[in-house]
Amino acid sequence: MVTQNGMSDTMGNIDLATNFEYLSSETKAQVESEVRRFIEDGRRRATTLLTERKNELDLLAKALLEYEVLDLEEVKKVVKGEKLKRMAGVAKAPLKLPEIVLPPGLGGGSGIGTGNAKEAVGERGNEGSGGAGGARV
Repeated sequence: MVTQNGMSDTMGNIDLATNFEYLSSETKAQVESEVRRFIEDGRRRATTLLTERKNELDLLAKALLEYEVLDLEEVKKVVKGEKLKRMAGVAKAPLKLPEIVLPPGLGGGSGIGTGNAKEAVGERGNEGSGGAGGARV
């Protein structure tokens, strides 16, 4: 920001990045001082903002823990202290859970999700000539 974009009142609107290695040690120290000032001002501003808005931040954190996902209108309501009119933990879209094939010995039985993947796939795969009907085991 300071060396490339001229965003420093102290350094001015000039390109200091192109030949940075040729700048004097005093100019480099000024650049470093400006960068530190930007960082410290940003930290101070963020701390002030979070401190002043602590109540809203706490409300938002609680709502996110309860609902996990909020749209913009819901965020606005929560920050104002309004209650949301939806059930906690209910997703807006149907959930699709992954199909789990457990290794032998961990699930018992036969078929998908029970631990015997060979048996579940093997029966289909041995039909016909082994074409599109399934994989051979």
